[in-house]
Amino acid sequence: MIRTENLRKVFPSKKEGSVVALESLNLHCADGAVYALLGPNGAGKTTALRILATLMDPTSGEAYVNELSVRTDKRAIRRLLGVVSYEMGVYERMTPREIGYYFGRLNDLDDRDIARNLAYIFSLLRMEDFADKRTETFSTGMKQKTVIMRALVTNPEILLFDEPTAGLDLITAKSVMDYIRLLKQEGKTILFSTHILWEAEKLADTVGIIHRGRLIAEGSLDELRAQTGHTDIEDVFFSLIDRVEAP
Repeated sequence: MIRTENLRKVFPSKKEGSVVALESLNLHCADGAVYALLGPNGAGKTTALRILATLMDPTSGEAYVNELSVRTDKRAIRRLLGVVSYEMGVYERMTPREIGYYFGRLNDLDDRDIARNLAYIFSLLRMEDFADKRTETFSTGMKQKTVIMRALVTNPEILLFDEPTAGLDLITAKSVMDYIRLLKQEGKTILFSTHILWEAEKLADTVGIIHRGRLIAEGSLDELRAQTGHTDIEDVFFSLIDRVEAP
């Protein structure tokens, strides 16, 4: 389970003094569920996921992963998580296979388990042709696949995906979404951020819509449709945004 309580994050700004990235964020992702944090660029999605991944502390409020606090239980949380972000880099002098073994061994996996996991992931993401090449020559899409592989090799209980299909071609993006669906069937808890409406529509049990750092709506897609009176997810999304933008 993932939940936040009045989560707030403020960044210093030379121009404005401070910028509020998150304000009173309260979201809840149940065990074994897929939660889509949906919002435009700059809405606060990445900040929320970084806090949940224990990569930064909140200014105030609290966040929990399996009832572990992101403030005080960082190490324990990191052992539960697989994290994918479009901003993550790769070790350019290593191959994807070497990276997979490195992170698997860091998490005490047996080499046989690592090999089995990598074979499955390489096939799923169509990485066989470059699994043993140094990443320094990789395209953006190839690097993103490597980042996804690194998060999945340990078979984590909980997965955080920050814009997981960024930089991927349509076929590979569909493969990633299909894999998230398989992970759900395996009972994984998944929270992913996106600004791509169809991804939320196809996968999410719960959709949270975030705008200017605030969660303005949360519920199943059917609940949000009933709330807005619209059936198309694009109309649902913009209707909710328009409500908070209206004077």
